[in-house]
Amino acid sequence: MCDTLAAVGPVTAGGLVLFGKNSDREYNEAQYLQLIPAAKHPPGTRVHLTYVDIDQAPMTHAVLLSKPHWIWGAEIGANAHGLLIGNEAVFAKIEASSAYGIIGMDYLRLALERASTVDEAVGVITGLLRTHGQSGNCGFKKQLTYHNSFIIADPRGAKILETVDREWVVRSITNYDAISNSFTTESDYEQSSPTLRGRAAEANLPHDAGKFSVKHVFEDPVKNTSGAYRRARALSLLKSGAGALRVHEFFTILRDHLEGPRPPDRPSGPRICTHTRDNPLGQTTASWVAALGIERCMHWVTGTSAPCTGIFKPIFLETGLPQHGPIPGEIEESRSLWWRHEQLCRRLDAANLEAQHTYITERDGLEKIFLERIQQCPAPTDHDSRLEADRLVNLCWAEALEFEHRWLDHLDLKVSS
Repeated sequence: MCDTLAAVGPVTAGGLVLFGKNSDREYNEAQYLQLIPAAKHPPGTRVHLTYVDIDQAPMTHAVLLSKPHWIWGAEIGANAHGLLIGNEAVFAKIEASSAYGIIGMDYLRLALERASTVDEAVGVITGLLRTHGQSGNCGFKKQLTYHNSFIIADPRGAKILETVDREWVVRSITNYDAISNSFTTESDYEQSSPTLRGRAAEANLPHDAGKFSVKHVFEDPVKNTSGAYRRARALSLLKSGAGALRVHEFFTILRDHLEGPRPPDRPSGPRICTHTRDNPLGQTTASWVAALGIERCMHWVTGTSAPCTGIFKPIFLETGLPQHGPIPGEIEESRSLWWRHEQLCRRLDAANLEAQHTYITERDGLEKIFLERIQQCPAPTDHDSRLEADRLVNLCWAEALEFEHRWLDHLDLKVSS
């Protein structure tokens, strides 16, 4: 499943808000990056989500999304105001509905299109949630229904929003935190839906009359083993770097392969970066890291599966999304970034340790060049600075694509020989 993390304030280098997410979906479920411009919409306009139509907002912000190819919404996204959201499945004792409705990924996009800040995004999601609820199949080839949790961040801070059916709670991240398909909120929430306790009583879920622990009351512990391990691992890695956390440390966390205890019915144990064909929990199909500051917001995306072999590439929303091939679908083909890297990743998995080590060493060196290059890049606030930022971003993307092509050819030659 997914892992999302954020760090704020004194634990980050430079006081930036840092965000990272691995989106874990089904094996072969291609994901792609899409930049959607801001737009105005006439009164009475309706918008079709993954399954249902709702009233459109009068104006929607420009958004950059990382989305499964068949879904209207997204797993990860940011907008032109520096707002960034990642969502995750959570499993409760109240069963999630499979009826056509609004899924969590749709709520993520709706919030990015309609909100400018963390608090506004919380308001958009919770307001629509109370009106429409959440439901619908979120699986690609397999039936999968769940409730949703979110990390919502902007240059001023980050919050965790956790939901069950139409109920919700929200709490602020003070230093660092992570969500990994498990409820994280006990009784420390700052706001909640007005009927939170009533919904628990309606579902015959025992709870104290005093403090109300959302995790204890609602969470299905049977489906929490993997999430509990991965969140604990993410928090441990965040703690080890606290005080000087940077973008590069978030790359490393999302690439972490330390496995937890392997359940008897699983081919492998839970880990943050996963790309095992037979793993019922899926594979990491996209990764995103961001550094959010008042003066500039810098996004680093793979646009591919397996961050351990993927290349984090820079994006400024102000300069657009570099060309990187057609939108991928469920059919394997090499023109799209996602499927081409999937071919490379699978060849690397089958390669010898020397080839794997050489690839990682060269990839890390390339990312170091990108980080240093973008560190010197001015914030794209006027015509000249936008041109320079656009040039540098496109240079990074071109070098990353050339690097992957070269290694794919190299591994193909090794296979044929």
